Formats: sequence, structure tokens, C-alpha cells
Amino acid sequence: MNNVMIDPRTRLLMVISLTTLAIIFNSMASQGLLLFITVILCLLFGKAGMKVFAKVKWLPGFFVFIAVLQSIFIQDDRTIFAVNDVSVLTVGGIELGVCFLCRMMIIIFSAGIIAAAGSRVMIQGLTALKLPYELAFMTTSALSFLPMIAADMKDSLTALQLRGVELGKLSAARKVKVYGYLMIPVLEGIVIKARELSCAMEMRAFRAFDKRTSYIIISLKAVDYVIMTLIIIGFVLGLFVYLR
Repeated sequence: MNNVMIDPRTRLLMVISLTTLAIIFNSMASQGLLLFITVILCLLFGKAGMKVFAKVKWLPGFFVFIAVLQSIFIQDDRTIFAVNDVSVLTVGGIELGVCFLCRMMIIIFSAGIIAAAGSRVMIQGLTALKLPYELAFMTTSALSFLPMIAADMKDSLTALQLRGVELGKLSAARKVKVYGYLMIPVLEGIVIKARELSCAMEMRAFRAFDKRTSYIIISLKAVDYVIMTLIIIGFVLGLFVYLR
């Protein structure tokens, strides 16, 4: 499905509203409905949202881990599974685990809505909101380093496995130590890339003038005003219904 082109400021308002409601809502029903709305918006205004699941295969196991932790440390008489009178899995723990999983998925799909606009367009959107250009550039540049860190870490783990190290058979303490060793060269590579980016910016006379012009000109259209109005109405209505 092709992305519907809207102003980056509309995307920002959409994501801020979704993530704010995700933090406020604290029930499975409201979180599930909000996740459904987020997925629909991601499919309309972001990249192919269903591809997100290929990158979050760890979420089901993480959900079980969070549910167990919630069950152990939060009192709930609705016990599902217990060991020596200690509740390992409760209904309350599962409910909180589902809410946590929904929040995580809402954040991931919201990132798809932002990423679809492109870093250059998002910079223009942030500067249109009177944010200093340098700060807007720093924000988008920092976000662009996250995929680099993930790719470098994946390459390091692959190289480690090719050397015959089976991470699945290591103890938890050894795994922590191995990941600590792997993070040092990854972070070092990111620092080198950041230095190269800084040199490239200086060679192109970044901040040589107080004012900048841009080839990309953004403006709010009728569809943006309609979508923004619907977002604000939906946000206020969601708060009213949940807090009523």
C-alpha cells in the first residue's frame, strides 16, 4: 500500500497523541484498541506496517518474562500457576504484560509513521515548528545511528557464531560478559562514523551562515488540517472516555 503524503507536522502530532495515550491507558481493552488504530494509521501513512513483526521476534518471549515479573512482584489473588505458595503467573501479571506489549508495539508502529517521511523532510517539519535547525539535524542524525548499531551488533554476533561460540549454551553471566565485549567495538565504530559525519558537515560549511534556504518547501494542506482536527478530537475523546 502506498503511503498517503501528509505534512511532517501532522505526523508528529499523530505520533505524540498515540504515544501519550499509550502511556495514560492502563487496561487491555483500551491498549488493544489503541494498538489497532496505530496499525491502521501506520498502514495508511507509514511504511508497510506488517514488516515490523519480522524485526521484533523477541517480543513474545519478552512478554512472558514481563508477565512473570509482574506476577511475582505485584499482589494478585487470581493465581494461575504457583511454586511453593509463590505466585509465578497470575491474571494481573498477564494483563500488565499485555499492556506492556501493546505499548511497545504502539511505539514501534509510530516510528514507522515518522520514518516514512524521510529524515530531510522531518528536519523541515521540526524547523517549521521553530525548532533550531542544528537541534533538528542532531535529532534526526541520532535516530539514523540506531539502525547502524543494530546492524553492527548483528554482524558481531554472526562473526562470533562462525567461530564456534554457541551463545545459547552459555550461562547468563557469560552472556553478559560476551555482550559487553561486543559492545566496545560497536560503540567505537559509531564514534568513528560520527566523527566522519562531523568532518563532512564542516567541509560543506555547515553553520557558515545564520539563515539557511532549503530545496524542500513544506506547507499544510487541507487534508493536514482535517487530519489534525480528527487527531485532536480523538485524543480528547479518548481521554474523556478513559478518565470518566
